[in-house]
Amino acid sequence: MEQIGDLLIQLAIVILPVFLYETLRLSRYHVSVPKRNWKTTSLLSGGIVALSMMYPIHLGGHYYFDFHAIPIMGTYLYGGAYGLFPAICSVIAYLLLYGGDTIWIQLLDIAFLTGVSFWLSRKWNTFTNHKKTIISFLLASLYALLYLVGSIVLVSLYDSFTPVISQAYVYFTIAAIALAVAMAFQVYLAEYLYDNAMLRVEMQKSEKLMIISELAASVAHEVRNPLTVVRGFIQLFQRAEDIKNKEYLELVLTELDRAEHIISDYLNLARPQMEKKEQFCLSNLLDEMSTIMSSFAAMQGVYLQTEIQKDIYMVGNHAKLKQAIMNIVKNGVEAVGDQKGYLKVKAYQKGDEAVITVKDSGVGMDKEQLARLGQPYYSLKEKGTGLGLMVTFSIIQAHQGKITYKSEKGKGTEANITLPILPLDISE
Repeated sequence: MEQIGDLLIQLAIVILPVFLYETLRLSRYHVSVPKRNWKTTSLLSGGIVALSMMYPIHLGGHYYFDFHAIPIMGTYLYGGAYGLFPAICSVIAYLLLYGGDTIWIQLLDIAFLTGVSFWLSRKWNTFTNHKKTIISFLLASLYALLYLVGSIVLVSLYDSFTPVISQAYVYFTIAAIALAVAMAFQVYLAEYLYDNAMLRVEMQKSEKLMIISELAASVAHEVRNPLTVVRGFIQLFQRAEDIKNKEYLELVLTELDRAEHIISDYLNLARPQMEKKEQFCLSNLLDEMSTIMSSFAAMQGVYLQTEIQKDIYMVGNHAKLKQAIMNIVKNGVEAVGDQKGYLKVKAYQKGDEAVITVKDSGVGMDKEQLARLGQPYYSLKEKGTGLGLMVTFSIIQAHQGKITYKSEKGKGTEANITLPILPLDISE
């Protein structure tokens, strides 16, 4: 049957861009989680919309139907307004060439698709994958229903109902159902492939962490023992009053302390991050942290501000989590440096999560630096190793939490941590 062949062609056309995007963007090696690329999306959408309109489903007589609505809506939701421009140009060009008497209906079609997509795009990324699939199915069904109403109005104005037209509406109903299913499947497939890309990035990070952890477990203890002996003898030499060049001994001790700090970071990577779980008050932990770090911030000329909601409870490792948050605060203070700025720590409960923000007025970072945060041996400090922040990321993940950074050169940095918490009645 001709209509089935046309339907299969339409399905293949609208699903094609998802696999092309996977091949061109998601399957490549990424240092960090890949972001949606509106340029690639827009280039694909323009060609896909044109193909969809060039090979429509013949419903009978002079009635046709195609799935160009799917790439238009999908492009807006995933590529934004800029990505939609080539798709709209393709539709308008096709209508000017082949639109005929129905061009005004097609223009209303574009206006509807653009308006609904714009309304949805503002909250699209906040929906779960399951909710996105359902919404896309309902949206495509609504579009098909409105298209059907418009065609009925058009027939009543210019034509009369005939057996050919009645048969065309039967085929249209089948095609409309296929449109809704195809739209839902495209969204599901896009989210599935994007989640897989994120999983690959996380697996790459885990592999790097595992290699470093194995190296740390086999080397760190052996290196620490001779350093301890050397440090002891140097301290004995310092006590001798006739010793010359004591400043050199001080320099040696400073470098030994730095080596000790690096070894401790390696050991933190090698040890399990959650040896002990307990219920504790996150609010009290943050108060303790701010008390400890306030003196360090004052020495650096940084004003430490805190805004911590009371009675936030969670389960985890108190010492490890405290260490992770102190690392973030310490990095923020050091980023401010000699600028005499501020660092603000804010904590509050949002649903079943605790949100902790650490914002500083430091030098900030560019996009490339942000993407490499948490990688081994990458640090913005002159003598840093990057292991401290790597340990911090590992601890937050071990607590089933997430950490993200926002920054701009010259405008400071903001770290956002989310952690699962306990219900309020458990804390009472």
